[in-house]
Amino acid sequence: MITVVIPARDEVGAIAGVVRRVGAALAGEAYEILVVDDGSRDGTGAVAREAGARVLTLNGVGYGAAIKAGAAQAHGSLLALIDADGTYPEAALPRLLSAVRGGARQAIGARPKLGASEPFARSAVKALFRGAVRWLGGFEAPDLNSGLRVLRTADLLSLAPVLPDRFSLTTTLTLALAAAGDPIVFLPIDYHARVGRSKWRPVRDTWLMGRTVARGIGWLREGRAPRTLAALELPAVGGTG
Repeated sequence: MITVVIPARDEVGAIAGVVRRVGAALAGEAYEILVVDDGSRDGTGAVAREAGARVLTLNGVGYGAAIKAGAAQAHGSLLALIDADGTYPEAALPRLLSAVRGGARQAIGARPKLGASEPFARSAVKALFRGAVRWLGGFEAPDLNSGLRVLRTADLLSLAPVLPDRFSLTTTLTLALAAAGDPIVFLPIDYHARVGRSKWRPVRDTWLMGRTVARGIGWLREGRAPRTLAALELPAVGGTG
């Protein structure tokens, strides 16, 4: 089974469509959709439930903490992450799932034109961090912090102690699993303008991502994964399990 975790806060305008499109993309799979409603005040959770999702309600713990809480409640051995704002193509999920079943430790949807649907300053910061990872860590990552990815639930749970509670969780996942030395696949995806207002805070989130990248470069240069992941055996994944 695959569990699709969708962290959401005040995404009433987009969440129903995301839930329905995820279900359509995974038709024929054994799956569950878990929306983690992190302190919404606009009825996001109720709308998600009406659309067919299971809903976990939290009280503003943060994007990363919401994902970790969702993973802890997952029934599937495989975990998909997708944002609730309608920016990521749900139809790409089967390709990512196939990549993990084919041997990738993590499959990430890479946005090919990062400046197309987001402010220039934000895309420039991301380009700077990707360059730092490439030159200092020796790892080519087309998209460090994509919110669309598939991995093993056990991997995320094992990394939970080092995963940030805010937006830097996805960057940490990318770099930690890259440092483990197992295959990571980046598959190109489309990226759309979001529905509603962005939660990104330029100063705070740039600082947090920079700190995360510095730590990840250390893992890459040392050729080791975080200790929480080091003892985790990479299992074979096949079928719909």
